[in-house]
Amino acid sequence: MRSRTIVAAIGIGGTLCLTGCAAPYVEPPAGANTATVDFVRPLSSTSATILTFDDAKHCGNPRTALKATDATRPIRVLTGVPTALGASFIRTSGTLIYRCSVSVTFVPQAGKQYKMTASYPTNEHACRAGVAESDDGRSWHAINARYRTYRINPSWGTGSCPDLTDADVAFMRDKTRSEDGSTTLSDLSDLLTPQ
Repeated sequence: MRSRTIVAAIGIGGTLCLTGCAAPYVEPPAGANTATVDFVRPLSSTSATILTFDDAKHCGNPRTALKATDATRPIRVLTGVPTALGASFIRTSGTLIYRCSVSVTFVPQAGKQYKMTASYPTNEHACRAGVAESDDGRSWHAINARYRTYRINPSWGTGSCPDLTDADVAFMRDKTRSEDGSTTLSDLSDLLTPQ
């Protein structure tokens, strides 16, 4: 997923505060069904603030999981429910501020490990994010996820993504896909009922 926004230099302080002032992310309590998500920051990229969202459907109520200056560490997230993670980048060049934000939403599974990559290469005006899943921490594969642009409204200090639909949630819960990505359609009826 690629996203691009160029912002004028007016209001630098307010713009920088949008991701830095979000409430901190609080991990689920001990004993809850959780999976771990580790973050990978490429060396050739501007560092991102990593966000979680209390409201995965709209990317509402952002929480700061990792600040751009924090050391990378895994976080725990609930399993079995849609989870939205975001990467929010801010880069300056002369009198311009470049801001780029992207979110990825997926349904973590118990016993799995996840790795999120996020990059905003200094020679590009597009940011990217991706999530991979592993059973053992050595072999990683792509998962069913939805990538959405996370737009921040500088006037209000809030942001949002395009809404998740019931079909999006069914797609993310679909574990019946064959290796070539086509759905086997063995029985998807349980995927379409509200959880």
